[in-house]
Amino acid sequence: MKMLLPWELLILLLLKECLAENTRHGPVFTQEPSDSIFPLSIDDKQVFINCNARGNPTPHYRWKMDGREINTESDPNFSLVEGNLLISDPRVMDHAGVYQCIATNTFGTVVSREAKVQFAFLQNFSMKSRNTVSVREGQAVVLLCGPPPHYGGTLLTLLHYLL
Repeated sequence: MKMLLPWELLILLLLKECLAENTRHGPVFTQEPSDSIFPLSIDDKQVFINCNARGNPTPHYRWKMDGREINTESDPNFSLVEGNLLISDPRVMDHAGVYQCIATNTFGTVVSREAKVQFAFLQNFSMKSRNTVSVREGQAVVLLCGPPPHYGGTLLTLLHYLL
């Protein structure tokens, strides 16, 4: 058996790599969607959920929300950007849920893991007037104050907002 020279081995390895890239195969995820919490504010008009797959031929993408197919052609809030899902003008009641990406080509279909999409918000404190509290100078007092309706943050975030 003949020993291959280093340059011959290099050529064989490069040829093998080139052939592997051109091999036709079903889709394989390179990036799947993940659980996310998006802030709801005036500045945030879009939500972007990532999904990417490689395959030969190039995969086509579909998305599901809460188990139902999303029609990106007829729903103006949803659009596809190279497999990623873009939600324009998101609304909590309409767009919070569990999403899945589906990549398909002639050799197969892969379904991503489920990704829970939630929206963070912080409402204003109640404007309801409170009873007067009297205290003598030098005495301690505790004023009870519950946080306003909120989701997606910790008490530290709430305190930061208040300061």
